[in-house]
Amino acid sequence: MGRSYYVDEAVEKYFTNIIQQSKSYVTGLLIGYSSMQRDYVVLAVQTPQKEDQGDSPTKKACLSKLDEIDEEWVSIHASQVNRMLPGGLLVIGVFLITSPELLKDSQNALRKLIFAVDKSSKKNRLWSLDENDVADRVAVHICSASKKNTCRTFDATDPKSTAKPADWKYQSTPSSWLTIDCNVQVDLTIPLSSCATYQEKQKSTRQGLAQWAEELNNAVIFFNGQVKDSDGDLKEEQKKSRPAAHSSNQIISANILLNSNPFNRSTALVEVCKSSLSIQGVVKCRGYVSSNKPKVKDAEQALKRDLLNSLSDRCEILFEDIILNGSQHESQKALCPLPQRVFIPIPGSSITLCDYVFGDETEEDLHNRFLEMLDQEVDYKTFMFVEEKNSQDTYDQKQTPDHNSYKAEKASNEETNILEKGISSNLQQNVGLLMAAAVVLLAAIISFHYLND
Repeated sequence: MGRSYYVDEAVEKYFTNIIQQSKSYVTGLLIGYSSMQRDYVVLAVQTPQKEDQGDSPTKKACLSKLDEIDEEWVSIHASQVNRMLPGGLLVIGVFLITSPELLKDSQNALRKLIFAVDKSSKKNRLWSLDENDVADRVAVHICSASKKNTCRTFDATDPKSTAKPADWKYQSTPSSWLTIDCNVQVDLTIPLSSCATYQEKQKSTRQGLAQWAEELNNAVIFFNGQVKDSDGDLKEEQKKSRPAAHSSNQIISANILLNSNPFNRSTALVEVCKSSLSIQGVVKCRGYVSSNKPKVKDAEQALKRDLLNSLSDRCEILFEDIILNGSQHESQKALCPLPQRVFIPIPGSSITLCDYVFGDETEEDLHNRFLEMLDQEVDYKTFMFVEEKNSQDTYDQKQTPDHNSYKAEKASNEETNILEKGISSNLQQNVGLLMAAAVVLLAAIISFHYLND
């Protein structure tokens, strides 16, 4: 028996609106949640039109053929959308809406898109799939004339896998979710060995974050102040205290305790480097799990992956911005904070998606990006800036000629009203082995005092 996908009614309405546009075909992504028990689809997003796609009859004729689908463009879109998804949510598949005459080639087109999008999603990812992950990805074809849909799945880990039938079930009531919120203190230094260009520094940063991801695997997570068995029921405590309570948006607070010495080292690790990248501050994490028999391990996985994605995505965005606007950043060496995280509710759903913005970006920029990437009209009044923007005079700007300093900015959590440090990056020029050893020793001393306080 194939998998069953429970689809929010808003997705059905979205497909109806696309069909009314009378296009020969439309490609897009399916965003949702996959577990061993059930799969949910909460959002469908059509592929944005490329700027060079005109409306000339010649181009329209070409674009009516499914073999002209730009798989690379769809994959780039998927990479951008993945940055906007909190923990637990992912791109679980693709859809294709075609006119009846293109029905014959739709299956082959969907197969190509599934594997192209999955390959794009894995790029630069700091975590790996485990035995609890679902490898199947869904491909949905909809005929624009009959509105009939055909749902199949492919094993994304097997390029030779064949299509398997699956059920596509619309539900009038939106899916119910548990929201897990967490603030994580991060103090991470990444050595950048012999880095001559920003591209090389970007690569070294990915490697450093990948090593830190191994440390996070051994972290202990408290849910509502308690350590729970990974295979246990996440809602067990709530069931006992409030058996009749039900909400489509229940919130659980969590805390992540990192192991200061995950590899049980008894000596400092010394590395030769010309500079280092320091990431310091509090990361606002958010994960979602289905409220239908949620397991503790599902919440742990959602939080850890959200933390890794948030750090990795911010660094990627920063380096992309530096590479594109290098001369501008060179003239402002003292200030170059990582972009702040913003959560944005999706109309008709209890789920919030996210984005990352620099200090000079406006709410209109956010609105336009959500409209382009997610085809969603959002109200700027609902934007949740979990890290407050500060003026330049709040930064510590002590500099030396050989230092590129990006100091931490303050952030306020709007839900808890706790004053927090925001995330920023700090590129510091070090001098040989002695300086590298001193940085490692300082980190060790700080960790020691933290454990004994």
